[in-house]
Amino acid sequence: MIRLLVVDDQSVVRNVLGEAFKKDPMIEVVGTAANAIEAQKLIPHLKPDLISLDVEMPGMSGLDFLDWLIPNHPTPVIMLSTYTQTGAEITLQALQKGAMDFVQKPDGSEEDFLRMLNELTYKIKRLGVASRPRQFVRQQVSRKLETSSQKKTSIKLIAIGASTGGTQAIDYILNQLPNHLPPIVMVQHMPEHFTTLFAQRLAQGSGLKVKEAENGDLLEDGCVFLAPGDKHMLVRRMAGKMYLEIETFDKVSGHRPSIDVLFNSIASAKLAGDCLAVILTGMGRDGAKGMLELRGKGARTIGQDEDSSVVYGMPREAFLLGAVEKQRSLETIPSEIINTIGLG
Repeated sequence: MIRLLVVDDQSVVRNVLGEAFKKDPMIEVVGTAANAIEAQKLIPHLKPDLISLDVEMPGMSGLDFLDWLIPNHPTPVIMLSTYTQTGAEITLQALQKGAMDFVQKPDGSEEDFLRMLNELTYKIKRLGVASRPRQFVRQQVSRKLETSSQKKTSIKLIAIGASTGGTQAIDYILNQLPNHLPPIVMVQHMPEHFTTLFAQRLAQGSGLKVKEAENGDLLEDGCVFLAPGDKHMLVRRMAGKMYLEIETFDKVSGHRPSIDVLFNSIASAKLAGDCLAVILTGMGRDGAKGMLELRGKGARTIGQDEDSSVVYGMPREAFLLGAVEKQRSLETIPSEIINTIGLG
């Protein structure tokens, strides 16, 4: 049984979630709080396994609450985020501070409410049995690793896939990578609008040329392209040039954007032998089969290890399939990328 504490200033949200989870044998709502200050008083006594936390609350903010919670009572947190730009910005900050995942609040329709409830239930069940939040990635790393720009590399493309915990992991990796690498294409499971803000934050923090991908973008060295939320990103090749296609067909492996779609497109474009693929922390198995396809066609592959993953789901599935050539901790993945492409 997963012991859940619901922290939300809207009584309707607290009541609805409390009633909804009464019917679930795996989740018990052990308490509700109308604000973060109430939650602070309840946590030492209730000892919840997981907390759902509203992004925007009066009094103590969700961000200040996380600053208190993670060092004192490290507990997995799922943020309930609004669709607004402010809500998205706070959510991204919350993920950097230690929140493990987020779910968007509904837009008012019954259909979207059911979407939120189903997504929240799924994530509670997966995160409620996960290990405690990792803290080492909270420290920003601005030091770029030293490389040799004189060496020639056979790797022409770096592809990265991530989900739960991936915003911290990607930020950690990009902060250490130099500016003269082959183009990097990335999928982070996020809805639209969030990816725009995430790309902007990565560009400001890492100093790399990071952008939310657009249809027709040419892949150039030193540039990082993030798949836009709710759209698939595919790599194509024509006349010796690599470029991106952005499409909106059905979800693949339960996601849009999908890591499998990205990885499979690289294999289909006959670029596997020129590619280094990296799969990071995340729930489920998106990217595992795509990475296996890449490795089978000559790609180099790296998977994040269990100890450094927030959720050892996607990397585990890829490892069990035999898709992972090297399994490494998050701390060593940046240097492993540089060494693998021959610039170390």
